[in-house]
Amino acid sequence: MRVVVAFNQPPHPEGNAPGKTSVGLILGLRANGVEVVPVAARQHFSSHVVSPADLGVELVDVPPRVRSLRARVDMLRRPRGHLSRTAFGERVRELTAGADVLHAEETETAWANLDCVVPSVLHIHLVTLRDRSLGSPFHKRFYSTLEFALSERVAARRYLALAASSPLIADHLRAIAPRADVTFAPLSLDPSGYGRANLEQPIAGIIGTGGWEPTAAAMRRLVDDVWPLVRSTVPEASLKVAGRLTGRIGLRGTGVEVLGEVDSGAVFMEGLSVLLYPIARGSGMKVKVLEALACGVPVVTTPEGAEGIVPNDGVIIETDTRALADAAAELLRDVGARRQRGDAALATFRERYAPGVATRPLVDLYRRMSERK
Repeated sequence: MRVVVAFNQPPHPEGNAPGKTSVGLILGLRANGVEVVPVAARQHFSSHVVSPADLGVELVDVPPRVRSLRARVDMLRRPRGHLSRTAFGERVRELTAGADVLHAEETETAWANLDCVVPSVLHIHLVTLRDRSLGSPFHKRFYSTLEFALSERVAARRYLALAASSPLIADHLRAIAPRADVTFAPLSLDPSGYGRANLEQPIAGIIGTGGWEPTAAAMRRLVDDVWPLVRSTVPEASLKVAGRLTGRIGLRGTGVEVLGEVDSGAVFMEGLSVLLYPIARGSGMKVKVLEALACGVPVVTTPEGAEGIVPNDGVIIETDTRALADAAAELLRDVGARRQRGDAALATFRERYAPGVATRPLVDLYRRMSERK
């Protein structure tokens, strides 16, 4: 089976969350016997990124979107359809001429299937309005959020096959696109990029982009509310905060170190003994939680942080601030408990989220799609 996979940015093991999971997707499909033809748009924000040669990704440079009146009108007709009108869209259509299936990864690539002669599936990672509110119509953010939300709804209704990164997103897609064949296909990561954390020192941590409000809010809640309660019972524990733009959030506290952007998210995760992630709002699987599992780092998080993750002893789920702090404190003062839960985290990753396992639902979906041609 030959499958063209279209990405809105280059796959890369040290890229952002979609870049990392794109690597897992390619490796997983190949492990399941699929001939993968990966093609990625290289937009202005990723112009410096080059995918590893062994992935065989064809990169197509595309210009920035033009902010004209015509473009705004076209946004209502084809929300976030810019890529389909560039050389990237043309190249995707050329490649699908000899393929069995087109796989569009994330909604920005959804319009690449225009005039496509093969069955196509759209993989949706998140639901915008579960991540952020529209806000005031007088702010730029309102129009950006509205466009993202419209693109998800319009794209989902255009496709007869949809893949979702979590069961909650799958249910959402079934509600708005009742004709579609919807499959839960979890995200995955390349396990070779993650080493085993030793868990010896009582070091908690969180990593993410400070410019993304759900993550920024989780970091503020952690430093302002959760961490003081942890330190009151485990004064020797430390907290490390990493990620782009985290220095702008104003995070300060005893035992807190704000590292800012780091060279390697994997190396950062390997240095932790607990991932402490009190996110209150957000949709889809959280890649930082997958990375913790891949490193054998136990996780303390909320139901939102554990979305799409099968229940396991490596992930402790709480909602209340005190309960989150108590769970983290218990792990930070007991190295034996950390090791036991770390073993469970790593076992869960290998059994559920390693590339070959995680992509099997997609391969089954491709086969159903091909049979209906």
